Amino acid sequence: MSKQPESKARKPRSWQVNAAFAAVVLLIAGGLWLIFGRPGASGQNLVAVADFGMGAVETIPLDADYDYYYEVGGYIVHLQVKDGAIAFLDSQCPDHVCEDFGWLSQEGQWACCVPAGVYVSIEEAA
Repeated sequence: MSKQPESKARKPRSWQVNAAFAAVVLLIAGGLWLIFGRPGASGQNLVAVADFGMGAVETIPLDADYDYYYEVGGYIVHLQVKDGAIAFLDSQCPDHVCEDFGWLSQEGQWACCVPAGVYVSIEEAA
């Protein structure tokens, strides 16, 4: 009588388990971003509030693309609204740090141009 080789189930390698786990985590994260992470996905009506100091405040709607130019503190500040977000697109200030804040679209986000004295925050519309 001949002996038949035993059938062994192949165990997945540790890198395969890690890759499968990472793929599942990325799929879940992508789904959560689609549900909660997009601008306006939460149903909130958000606006940008630009504070120029000394009581000068302007509410900027985020639902229409537009370019805003302000002369503040001896500088021209260019704020751009696009696709439900706002950013310091260009500022004549010496360091341009305000431009590095990027696009703001979520409640509570903020950016500022310190030399010009402009502070922008995202808030829920009244």
